[in-house]
Amino acid sequence: MTRRLLPLRYLLPLLLVALVVAPDASAQYKWRDANGRMVYSDQPPPTSIPKDAILQAPGLRPAAERPSGTTGEAAKAPGTGAGSAVATSAADRELEFRKRRMERAETERKAAEETAKAKQAATACEETRAELRTLESGMRVSRVNERGEREFIDEDQRSARIEAARKTSREHCTKS
Repeated sequence: MTRRLLPLRYLLPLLLVALVVAPDASAQYKWRDANGRMVYSDQPPPTSIPKDAILQAPGLRPAAERPSGTTGEAAKAPGTGAGSAVATSAADRELEFRKRRMERAETERKAAEETAKAKQAATACEETRAELRTLESGMRVSRVNERGEREFIDEDQRSARIEAARKTSREHCTKS
């Protein structure tokens, strides 16, 4: 009778499950004993260990993430189990993530609006400068009246339009 080994297609998922479960099998508690030595264990510390000496426990946020003044069980809300403390911190992280995402979207929206305004202002400025160059060149300038007929502007109209274009250019165009 020959012995059959597991096919490779079953071996890979089993290996992945073993890797995922392996961190849970490691030491889950970390505390300092009465002599100040660091103790790691998969069992809870003895009751003689003060709560502020417990550095890591299931459902307890690491000391770096805890608000100042909260340690051990004090980090949890009264009447809640270990699972709800983790859920609360996950909910807090989700809330903070959403807040940062909304702030980033608002910042990007404002930047896009400013870019659009700057582009529009640059286009208007260039059009004003082009009109001013045309008017100052001395060429005969015409316009189309309301009946669709072409009319040439006289010197008084040219002077008025040059002055208006210069004023618009001074107000809206940046110095370059």
